[in-house]
Formats: sequence, C-alpha cells, structure tokens
Amino acid sequence: MPTETTRRRIRLTEGRIVFAAALLCYLAVAWWFWHQALIPGDSTSRVANGYYVLFSRDPHLAAVGFVWNPLPSLLLLPALPLKAVVPALTSEGLLAAVMSALFMAGTVAAGNDTLRRLRVSRPSRIVLTLLLAAHPMFLIYAGNGMSEACFMFFLVMSARALLRWLSDGRPQSLVPLGLSLGFAYGARYEALAPGLAVPVVVFAVSWWRGRRRPRWRYATAQADAVLTALPVALSVAGWALASKIIVGQWFATFSSAYGNAAQVSANERGIHSITGEDLGSRTTYALNQLLGLQPVLPILLALAALVALRRRDPRMLAPLAVFGAVLAFGNLAFLSGNSFGWLRFQIAALPLAYLLTGVLLAGRVRDPAPTPAVLGGAPIGRGRRSRLTLAPLAGLLIGALRDTRSGGGALATVGSGPGRPSGPRRQRVVAVAAVLAAALALPAAIATLRAPRLAREESEWLTEAGATRTAGLARLNARVAHDLDAMGLPDGAVITDSAYAFAVIMASRNPRQFVITSDRDFAPKLADPRGSQVRYLLISANGAADAVRTAHVADGGTQSTRAWADQWGVVLWTLVPVTPVP
Repeated sequence: MPTETTRRRIRLTEGRIVFAAALLCYLAVAWWFWHQALIPGDSTSRVANGYYVLFSRDPHLAAVGFVWNPLPSLLLLPALPLKAVVPALTSEGLLAAVMSALFMAGTVAAGNDTLRRLRVSRPSRIVLTLLLAAHPMFLIYAGNGMSEACFMFFLVMSARALLRWLSDGRPQSLVPLGLSLGFAYGARYEALAPGLAVPVVVFAVSWWRGRRRPRWRYATAQADAVLTALPVALSVAGWALASKIIVGQWFATFSSAYGNAAQVSANERGIHSITGEDLGSRTTYALNQLLGLQPVLPILLALAALVALRRRDPRMLAPLAVFGAVLAFGNLAFLSGNSFGWLRFQIAALPLAYLLTGVLLAGRVRDPAPTPAVLGGAPIGRGRRSRLTLAPLAGLLIGALRDTRSGGGALATVGSGPGRPSGPRRQRVVAVAAVLAAALALPAAIATLRAPRLAREESEWLTEAGATRTAGLARLNARVAHDLDAMGLPDGAVITDSAYAFAVIMASRNPRQFVITSDRDFAPKLADPRGSQVRYLLISANGAADAVRTAHVADGGTQSTRAWADQWGVVLWTLVPVTPVP
C-alpha cells in the first residue's frame, strides 16, 4: 500500500504537466523532421562529433572537435550505444532531434516555473507559456536537433536564477546562475555576451544594495560578481586551453579553416546579395527578422524601462542581461559582417519578451534580508501616478497592468490612487492584454517564416522546393554510404574530410573504413596515402576547405572511379582511387 510520501512523490504538478505536454508535442515535431528526412546537417554533425569519440577508427575524447562548442555532442554520448537497437538514432540524426525536444520542453517548463516564482497568476502564466511553447520558432528548433534548444534551456535557467537573486538577495542563487551561464557557453559561443553582462549587473545591484553598509560595500559586490563569473571564466578558459594544447588554436571557430569566420568569408558574396552590403540594409534586414518573430518587443522594452525606473524594480534587468545580451551580440556580429544573419539568431527575443511580460505581471519584490532587493530606497508600492500615453497596444497594456491589486504586478500602483480601486475585473483585463500582446507574435512569425529571404535556413524545411533539396541530399549521402559498404573495404581504406562527409560516415554500417579528420594519423595518411594502405579518396564537391580535395588537386588529381550526383545531375561526391605502388 503506497505511503503518503510515495503519493507526494508521484503526484502531478503543474511543472510536470507542462514538461510532459511540451515534450509530447516536440517529440511529434521531431518525428516529422525525421520521417520527412529533413533533419539539418548541422544536427547530424553534432551527433557525428559525439559518435567519433566512441565508434570511429580512432576513438578518443578529443575527436569531439574544437571548432564548435562541445556540450550538445557530449550530452549525446550516453545514448549513442542505443544505435545497436535503433540505427536511425545515429545514421539519420534522430538522436539529435530527440535531445532538442527534451531541452526545449525543459525550457518551457523552466519558463513556466519562473513565472510561478514571480507569483504570476496561474491562468496568465499557463496561457503565456502555451503561447511561448507554440511559437513556430520554438516548434521548429525543438524538433530539428540543432543547438538552439540546449542553448535556450541554460539561458532560461540563468535568467531564473538571476531573477531569484534580484528578488531575495540570497547569494545561494548566484551558484546556479554561474553554472547555468557556464553550461550555456558549452552550447554556444554567444553565451559569452551574458557571461560578461550578468556579472556586471550583479556587481552593480550588489553595490547599490550595500549603500547602508559602506564599509563592506565593495567587497560584497566583488564577491557576488566573482561567484557569478567564475564558472563562465573557467568554461571559456578551459575550452580554449584544451583547444590550444590539442589543435594549436585558442579559438578554432575564429581561426580554423572550418570555423564560422572562414565560412562567412567564403559565403560573403551570397550573404550580401540577400541582406545587402551597406550597414543600413543589414540593419533593416535584422530588424525585419527580429520584429517578425516578436513584434511587441519594443513596447515591452519601453514598458520595462518605465517600470524599472518608476518602481525601482531591478528584476527587469534579468531578462535584459541574459537574452538582451545574446541578441545584441548576434546582431552586432551580423552588422559587422561576421555572421550569416540566420533567423534563428533572433530566437532569444522570444524568452526575452516572455520573461519581461512575466515580470510586468509579477507580484511585489519582497525585501531580502539583510539588504533591500530594490535599486532605490523607496519601498515597492509607493509610486506616483503616471499619465504616460503610448501607442494603442502599449496603452492597453499599461492601462491593464497599472490597476492590478496591491499584491499584484510591478505596475500595481502606477496610475492608482484614491478613487481608483482595483479588483478582479481589472485583473482579468491584465490577462487579456498580456495574452493579446503575446499572441501577436504567432501570425507575425508565420508570415516571417514564409519569406525565404528572411528565413533562409527554415525555408529549406518548410517550403516544397527546400524540403525536396534537403531530403534529396540526405538520400544521396545514404546512397554513398551504402555503395561504399557494398565494396567490403577494410579499416582505413577511405580517407575523407569529416567536416563535410559526416552524413556519409554516420549512414555507413562500417564507419571504421574511413580515415577522418579527427583521427590522430589523419595528417600522415593524407600526406602519403599510398604508403598508408589508403585505397580511396572520398572528395566533396562543395567543401571549400576539404583537406582531401585540396591535397588531391595539389597533387594533380587522378581519374575518379565513382561519382554521385543529386536529382538535378550535380555531382556532389567523387571517389578517387589511390594509385598503387608499381
């Protein structure tokens, strides 16, 4: 007979229901991507990087690579042996899609829990969470296996911890804050921006709170900032040092021939033909993307600034320092010509708007012990009246928010006073206004995703022509792998650049037949393939930095024994025999 403790452990909570519902939905999206053969190459490459660690011809931890952040690949390691039961997990990249569904469901659940901790009413937070979870960009990147889901999860966890610290001032909250930022850097380099911004916010707020204790003011602020920044600093330094020791480069994504900087440079002409070459054109392009995903973000930012100044509520800084820093970093990189300007680089606008709305609807900040949790001396709930008039939607939102009850939102007293009682009716208006503002993002995002010029990557999965290309490439890579497997080659018989051939390697039943870039004997075998018992060179037609093709062309080349073309007759793979020694 179950005990009371057991019943408590297995009971359904709001957070568990949100996570389970989101996970089921996102797994369905993941299945759709896999069934339609639309899982992006970027996702398959993350699986491949982890796969090389365990199942390549030369398995070792450094095979995970140093060009891209390692966490999305390392997290897959425990599940990779399941390929023996379900081969599609690795051969078709399904494992990456399942992992992104898990992380995005965790992101939604963590966001919902953040609103609960902010004391947003249950109906409001459920509807807002539903709108976030159902946003087309969240649906796409929850199911396609790319690193956005993992990145968003750790950023939301960072914002959650920072909001908690800004509310109660307890230093314990800084530990999960720093750890979450460190893990976020393990997923994406853009986490360096909040890794710098958040400690600055923590230092400034801690300094301000210590105004009543001037003797310990600087020391306390310094300790809080160091506690926040240390995990990020260790993550950056540790990864850079390992990269320098093993591959001789501090930050391979900037200096490697396979890195982001090299890829952007190689595709510069194509990028400019779409986004424009001058700063004004690129700025317009980025704004169209940003506002296409979250059209009410400028209103929310203006409203957040108003609240932060008038209510002296520092919690507005949390989503701005975390997600605002990511958006600023990504857009500055694009405007300076160092980024592709993909639409997914604007995805941080979604949790930013979600959490800003949550803070605006939140309950009061409780004074932390022993220091206040506000940026000024005036206690919460004693603001003066505001007669600010903005655009109609902003006016609706402000008018709704300002009249919440005294225990309600951050704008609980803006516009309140004698003769202006608040009650349940006005609280319902708050919920309606917030839902309307959040719901505007859905049709705007759909329209943006239907514009291939703005959604260049997404159009490869969502349009008929793009899906045909993507699925056709996946089938071609599988056919190359099948044909090589049918040759019955021994270990190390085919040398190829895994930066481009990863999909072929993953689709093969005999991955040990390949000598790949991460193998520690790749360089000597490439330099002397004949003397190293290498029989064939597998060369990509589109690899700008394909090391095997570069070496082959420099050597004068030989006649190919086999070539594979796509459905339009364009040759994408060539198998070149290595001439045996006479």
